Amino acid sequence: MSLTNQDYESLLTEVINEVNSVRNKYDAFSQFTEAKVAQYVLEQKSLSNRVAQYVLEQKSLSNRIDQLTRDLAVTNAQRAQIQAELVALNTRVEKILMQRDKARNRVKFLEATRTYRLEQKLRSLVPQFLRSK
Repeated sequence: MSLTNQDYESLLTEVINEVNSVRNKYDAFSQFTEAKVAQYVLEQKSLSNRVAQYVLEQKSLSNRIDQLTRDLAVTNAQRAQIQAELVALNTRVEKILMQRDKARNRVKFLEATRTYRLEQKLRSLVPQFLRSK
């Protein structure tokens, strides 16, 4: 079985066509790969920028949380101080109210005595007596 020139040329043409087909497929695959790599690079840059932005935002929020925590500690200390002052003032008010109640009771007791009533009558009678003279 020997190959004739025509068969040889036909086989050679088929091989060349097949090589061209493979080269075209390789070129298409290469372009597809380059497009995907370029898309990946763009997305990677975008994601890197977003990550950097999120890191900055997280630092800012962390600083804000730290500041608010310090403010809360100061506010709690002030609240505790005010609470202590309130307790002291309530104690003082209670003592003053007890003194007032004792004084009222003492005045009621004194006003209820016979001597006080006589003194009140004398006070009203003395000016009348002095006017009549």
